[in-house]
Formats: sequence, C-alpha cells, structure tokens
Amino acid sequence: MRDLAMEQAWEGDVMDMTLRCPKCGSTHVETRDRARRFGGALGAIAGTTSGVVLAVSGAEIGLLAGPVGALLGAAAGVVIEGIVGGAAGCAAGARLGTAIDRNILHNYRCDSCGHAYGGKST
Repeated sequence: MRDLAMEQAWEGDVMDMTLRCPKCGSTHVETRDRARRFGGALGAIAGTTSGVVLAVSGAEIGLLAGPVGALLGAAAGVVIEGIVGGAAGCAAGARLGTAIDRNILHNYRCDSCGHAYGGKST
C-alpha cells in the first residue's frame, strides 16, 4: 500500500512508519488531498441546499398552524436544517474524496524531488 521504510532501532526491532518517496527516498512527503477538499466543499453545498429545501417544505406544512407558525417554522428550519445538512454533506463528501485520493489519484508529493505518486502504485 504505502511505501514504508523498515529500520533497526537501538532496542530490538522497531518498524519505522515514515512515508518515503519511492524515487529519492526522502521523508519530506506531503499529502495533497485535492479530492477530499473538493468533495467536502461540494457535499457541504449539496447538504445545505437540500436542508433548506426540506425546511421550506416544512414551512408549507406549518401553514396549517397559521401564518405565524409558518414564519417561525421556516426561520428555525432553514437555520437548523441548513447547518445539519451542510455538516452531513461535508462529512460524506470528504469521506468519498479521501477514498478517491487514496485509490485513484497521485495523492503523495515529495517536497525534495517533486515526484507525485499514489498509495498503491509507485
């Protein structure tokens, strides 16, 4: 999966879990996480939009309680559903983006030589 270095420590066998560049062997490796950030942003937008739509449809049901009920229900529903929907959408989008980063994209980049590589292939 990830390129790992195995080294001997002073007190017995210890596994070094430091990421290393497969090209130059440097430990200065960073993750780019492009799909995770994009998926999180897109999920937050979609979740907020769906939350607002659900709140507006709830306000229509609140018309049965009268205009004051519809106004208060819509105001509270838009805020609460918007926040909850945005947070849930952001979390789902970020998880999907993380899977795409890990399995499809070249998510790792060496700061020393500039080599970009994925977790499964070098």
